[in-house]
Amino acid sequence: MFRRIALLSLVAIGACIASAQAQSKVDLLLVDETQTLQASLMVQIYARALQESGLFNFEAKIVRVESSYDDPLGVNTTEKKYELIVIVPRGVEDGSVPQIWLITKPIGPQTRPELLNALELIRQRVAQGSGGLLKALTVMDDAALGIFATVFERHGWLK
Repeated sequence: MFRRIALLSLVAIGACIASAQAQSKVDLLLVDETQTLQASLMVQIYARALQESGLFNFEAKIVRVESSYDDPLGVNTTEKKYELIVIVPRGVEDGSVPQIWLITKPIGPQTRPELLNALELIRQRVAQGSGGLLKALTVMDDAALGIFATVFERHGWLK
């Protein structure tokens, strides 16, 4: 009887730990707007590095836009929401847009430490991987990204 209770307790503890680990990950959507093979390969390398970090519940979308400032997502019909949307904008290929955009709700005291760590990791990986040619910007760095955050929240993408 004691062994059975101990075994059930261990199973319950394991389930709680697994649940806590899943909740501590950042829900990330990577949006690839690039138009060339070379840029797409770069995005795949970044995506693999992010997946291997273990910090993210990771999903990706490849989209076509006319301009890097077009809404790449539209209205969310999936009901899946993300804490972080990373956009690799059209224009990265030719250098006309030398940034990768990290879209979140505004950063403040309520921001989870896991999200702050994720943002810093992405900033470092982008700077290192591009030899300093690209920067990762957040909504705190560029007002246009705040507009994207507002649109994505209204369309049901940001949580």
